[in-house]
Amino acid sequence: MKRIVLIGLIVLIGQIREVRAQSVSDEFGFVMYLIGHTMRDDAVTIVEHTTLVGDSVDFLKGYAYYSARRLDSAAANYGRVGESSPFYNEAMLFSALCNAHQGLYRQSEESLLRIGGDDPQALNLRRFEQSGIRLLERDMMGFDSCFALVDTTDFRLATEAANLLAVRNDIADYGRRKPWVAGTLSALVPGLGKVYAGNLGEGIAAFLITGSMMAVTAENWVKEGPTNWKTITAGLLSTVFYIGNIYGSVASVKVGFRDFNQRSDVQILYDIHIPLRASYRH
Repeated sequence: MKRIVLIGLIVLIGQIREVRAQSVSDEFGFVMYLIGHTMRDDAVTIVEHTTLVGDSVDFLKGYAYYSARRLDSAAANYGRVGESSPFYNEAMLFSALCNAHQGLYRQSEESLLRIGGDDPQALNLRRFEQSGIRLLERDMMGFDSCFALVDTTDFRLATEAANLLAVRNDIADYGRRKPWVAGTLSALVPGLGKVYAGNLGEGIAAFLITGSMMAVTAENWVKEGPTNWKTITAGLLSTVFYIGNIYGSVASVKVGFRDFNQRSDVQILYDIHIPLRASYRH
């Protein structure tokens, strides 16, 4: 009798597992359908109210939140996927990407370091993503070390690897511009500091305006004398334009550097994103 009951329990548990597995599969397919048809908010609503649990569900939640650009929730759910899941490496890569978009570089690195095993594709993507994170942190030596290990012949990331290397070189070149150099140049020749900062038009305008005011001051000095109100007025205006030209040149380098960094970060995040989308399609 006990043996019959035990066999019955085993069969019942197996049936429950089959029903649960089918439920997860059905929900997975439906959520993917919604995402594929740009109904991302509906997909998020479903995963937020699901009663199912498990690695596949955590991955599904991560993917739904990622598709809806809710990156904090996406990273959290991707991070809960267990090592035994067939989605594990993909989840860790996308968790790292979501954290990188939020500026959480340490958390990105932690997700990437969880990737192991002998999957050459996942390991190469991990090294590539690590290179991108180092570049976002402006760790040039770290980037060079990681990037040297990347197989850049992999068609999934060959173009983006070339882009990443170009961005690295641009950052290194742009970082050589110093505000104090711009100020010094504009003190010597008005507008030259802005040209140094990469603003040719502003540099020419500053040179013409400041130079014109100085010429007017010199002309009045010669014709009217140093104490004449015209000379004094022109001299004061020349001084204001001259000092403003120096200050503006210093600010141009600082503002230009900030804008350049923002553009570089956008490009880096794009380049480390595309290979993941190319490697994992649902």
